[in-house]
Amino acid sequence: MSKSIDIIVPVYNGLEELKQCVNSILENTDLTSHRLLIVDDKSPDKNVLAYLETIHHPGIVLLKNEVNLGFSASVNKGMEYSHRDVILLNSDTLVTKGWVEKIIECAYSSRSIASVTPLSNAATLCSVPEFLKDNPLPQGMSAQDMADLVERCSLRRYPKISVAVGFCMFIKREVIEKIGLFDAEAFEKGYGEENDFCYRAEKEGYIHVMCDDTFIYHKGTASFATEEKRKLIEEHEKILIERHEAYVRANVQYCQKNPNEDLQKNIKLHLLFADKKENTLILCEKFPKEIEISDGEFYAVRKNYSICVEGKIKGVRLNFVFALGYAGVNPAFADEKEEKILNHLIQAFYINEVKEQENHFFARETKQVLAGKIQDKGKGKDEGFDAKTILRGYMLGSNGKIAVMDEQDGIYGKRIVELENAYETLVREDKYKGEELYNIYHSKRFRLACALEKLIKPLKRS
Repeated sequence: MSKSIDIIVPVYNGLEELKQCVNSILENTDLTSHRLLIVDDKSPDKNVLAYLETIHHPGIVLLKNEVNLGFSASVNKGMEYSHRDVILLNSDTLVTKGWVEKIIECAYSSRSIASVTPLSNAATLCSVPEFLKDNPLPQGMSAQDMADLVERCSLRRYPKISVAVGFCMFIKREVIEKIGLFDAEAFEKGYGEENDFCYRAEKEGYIHVMCDDTFIYHKGTASFATEEKRKLIEEHEKILIERHEAYVRANVQYCQKNPNEDLQKNIKLHLLFADKKENTLILCEKFPKEIEISDGEFYAVRKNYSICVEGKIKGVRLNFVFALGYAGVNPAFADEKEEKILNHLIQAFYINEVKEQENHFFARETKQVLAGKIQDKGKGKDEGFDAKTILRGYMLGSNGKIAVMDEQDGIYGKRIVELENAYETLVREDKYKGEELYNIYHSKRFRLACALEKLIKPLKRS
């Protein structure tokens, strides 16, 4: 979408972080279409203003406060100067390729969206891979590496969130015109001003969403000393409760339930393969029970209605089921869907070698075709996981049950229902038509689990 916006960066000291932030904006932002508005809030460090005055760029505007106004008033100054949509950006961030365009696309995916917040390592409810935490960048990865991974594996759901996060917050101009600016008097030094703004916008019928294909690095906790921040949080939380008690409660519930945790799980899974180490795919008739699976090995078994994969990477045991929705056919590559799934496995698990166990049920030409796929792998775009095909939550525990990954139980989590047994039972007793099973199998994880659970309960009772 071709739309010009203004990026507002309030500045108060933090020279080194500021330099890195500005450089990342210059490198990754089209400042012929967009503008960068830097608001210096009378930084005590004279080197900050000296640095800012050395920047000469037609797309950069420097606004200087004659006295220290505080964070909220500085942001308001930038929003008043601008007549466009804005992105409020902390000076201790590093932006990444295509960030503005992706955020704008997200913002205008629905007329009801007021604000957009991208993912970050340190952005409370938009933090990845761990929710509500300040995460370090994964070892050996830069901010851009993480951004590339996030974009590659994104489900592009743009899920609704309870509030925006001020480290990087897109706001539509129409919302500013309708509900006004930040309340600089009540939230002078920051914390809580974006929550108050978001709650006011919600009362006018707007929503706030997460841009789940965009990652911005945030150093975090650099603006205030810990004790000062703690006091501000307590004081401003009281103001928010007095003004918007129901919305504050909804935000607390969001943080407790983490309704978009599948996005974090998706990224965690991809991080296991972030080093792109090449692995081995072993085609077999059944999973080896007495053989310990080595790191980098993935065993694929075709059952009647699915392809099951079990493997290990970086010491983590992974189990998946990919639905065919019908009995497989022979030879294997006469089945276009099966070919597509196995081709995705090559991309997803960075397979560089295919082996076969003796008397495996796959047709022999399967190995030959897969070998050709491996040879072609490097010629096209490196897609990593095809999220829509593979990562709709079809993760299995080691005993063949559907699993939801959670923090307590690691990669497998709580088991919901015995998928394979349920599927075979339903087909054997001719309870449901193949098309209905196919639709159930291809629904999202929780709808899948709930649907199958409802179908299985009467069968178990009988």
